[in-house]
Amino acid sequence: MAFTPKDAVAAARDIATHAVQKASDIVEDASHIIKGDVAGGTSAIVQDSLDIATHAVDRTKELFTGTDEDTEDVDDEVD
Repeated sequence: MAFTPKDAVAAARDIATHAVQKASDIVEDASHIIKGDVAGGTSAIVQDSLDIATHAVDRTKELFTGTDEDTEDVDDEVD
């Protein structure tokens, strides 16, 4: 399935929006490190970073394939 430039822009906007939201979480997690919770803050930063990457890959995959695996899984469970 081919994608349109409009779809690519929408996907890029979605990825960027998600990354900015997670970046604010990372800043909050850094404050936990400053307050002394190094392990918890670091773990949360790593998790938020992985969430950014996972979302970007999933959204890009959806753009190129035209499918959303999470939606397909839900549809299969409902049937």
